[in-house]
Amino acid sequence: MSSFAELVNEAFIQPLRSVLIVDDEYPTWDEILNFQLEEGVQDIKLNSRSISKPWRKNPTPPLKVIKKFRQRNPGFVIDIHDALADNHTEASSEGETAASLANHLHQSDLLVLDYNLEGAESGLGGAKAKEILKSVLSNQHFNLIVIHTGEESLQNVAEESLMSLLGSCASKFSPREVEAINEIQESIDDLDATGDFDNVKFDEVFNRTQYLLSRKLGYKQALSDYMAKRGGPLSPLADFFDGLQLERRQKKSFLLWAINEIEKKFANEFAEEDLKGIVWKIAEDNKWIRTAKGFVCFTEKGPADLLEQLQEAIIDWQPTPSRLLSAKYRHELNLIGVEAEDEALLKHHIFALFYKNIRDGARPDIPEPQREIYRAQQLREHVSRQSEGLSFLIEDNVKAFGEKIIATEIAEGKNYLTHYNVDLADPKNRQKAIAQYNHYVSTLPSRNTSEQLDSGHIFRLDNQWWVCATPACDLQPGQNSIAFNGRSDDLRPFMAFQLYKVNPDDLSHLHINGGAYCFVEDDGKVIALGIKSLSKEKEPSDLKIHWKTFLAQSGGTIIDNKINILQLTLEGASISQIPKEVIVISKLRYAYALNYIQRVGISTSRIGLDYVS
Repeated sequence: MSSFAELVNEAFIQPLRSVLIVDDEYPTWDEILNFQLEEGVQDIKLNSRSISKPWRKNPTPPLKVIKKFRQRNPGFVIDIHDALADNHTEASSEGETAASLANHLHQSDLLVLDYNLEGAESGLGGAKAKEILKSVLSNQHFNLIVIHTGEESLQNVAEESLMSLLGSCASKFSPREVEAINEIQESIDDLDATGDFDNVKFDEVFNRTQYLLSRKLGYKQALSDYMAKRGGPLSPLADFFDGLQLERRQKKSFLLWAINEIEKKFANEFAEEDLKGIVWKIAEDNKWIRTAKGFVCFTEKGPADLLEQLQEAIIDWQPTPSRLLSAKYRHELNLIGVEAEDEALLKHHIFALFYKNIRDGARPDIPEPQREIYRAQQLREHVSRQSEGLSFLIEDNVKAFGEKIIATEIAEGKNYLTHYNVDLADPKNRQKAIAQYNHYVSTLPSRNTSEQLDSGHIFRLDNQWWVCATPACDLQPGQNSIAFNGRSDDLRPFMAFQLYKVNPDDLSHLHINGGAYCFVEDDGKVIALGIKSLSKEKEPSDLKIHWKTFLAQSGGTIIDNKINILQLTLEGASISQIPKEVIVISKLRYAYALNYIQRVGISTSRIGLDYVS
């Protein structure tokens, strides 16, 4: 039976095939081969740099690390890089830019980074390594990184690295908070002048470690603990404040002042803003940082197995079952590789017709802008089908891994649900989870790109919500117009009906499963949209849908999430056309769009009966 450690190993460690070691003390291919050249041909600077490296006298430490990677099955492809060399033939004190190295890294699965590339005697405190780390964690690839160091304090290395990935709190202070800091500064200056403010003691009770522990808690939680003296990293600072001759109302201001003071002390170490998704743990047993673009662990230089230490750090992070499955999916996709792709693409008749369709761009008589939209849509659909085909080839292995996760959880008597840090027993958390899940399964991912109006597009018109309920085939470029005689390449008739905004928390399971509601994201928050307002749900069933016919301009092209339409309004014996620019918010998945199209069909085919009441 598997353990959680084995699950982590299968998802994150086994897929690794290559490692890039960035360490100025390790030998590179360039210097090894350069050393074998005749004296007149050698690069003198490179040779001089190579001779001064520790491995020349004692190659055992780097050899042990390299052997560990070679002993894996399959063995790693290993590259060693000297970040202080400008290029392959010259060395300098400044070396390669961090951005260049980040681009180079995408060729490797794992980065092993020496923290003090400039040498301890330089006094730069890992400046180059922190620059590389930030750049690597800002590129487009998810990276696994091991920072190893010969520094005496691994705690300091981890804290310094973390600070370089965080933006300052002071940069987010409101004008009112800045004013409060300035006000209490005067009181502290008075205490300092009389010898009643112990600066040495202040540095002890609120140092960088306490500061980072407080940021890990989050400002609201840390402030609450500090004000109520509930313990935690700010407890010594709260006790220090109580010993000062300051008013109780100044306690919060004192915390803001303390944060501002320590950030001034380390002003040059902060990033402009927090890296996206950053979480961390810096403790005695484990030190790691996780961002949206990578995972970093810290270890001392020595004979230890770096992959084992990386695995232990990932286990301590406690990745969710979803992340384990995602990592497994990526690995399986890489494994099937070119063979599966070639097997699919050998069906030449299919793809010859596909290419002809996108090359010709629908019918020859439609305008070029609509032709471009058609091509883009066909290409997106091709990617979607290809992804579906590749997923089909690996889904059994991913399914088996998912079953293994559940079996391991049961066998170990653990609850992997806790890894999500979401208490679903809490009604608020459960309601939020239900709303986000329903949004996830019913709407397509969106991006700001040009596309064709389609069934299931949800748009906002004059602060009202509408859904397009015209079948997709009637909205494609070159199709015959519906609802009107004649033909227009610019105007595309479509049918839509109004939806009513509802708080998802107010919906019961009967509402949700009744099919009358959809869930979309608006301004970062999931909302529910229903065929009726919630107040009318208690009224007797009414099959009628209040649909309208609109005219989409520019052939129904959506640009920057906006589309120009004509709203048709009856005025006496004539029809007026009111131009409107509407905002497209979301697009429903096909089944959910079809559900609304069906509602229109039911509404238009209802029968009037002669009952009286």
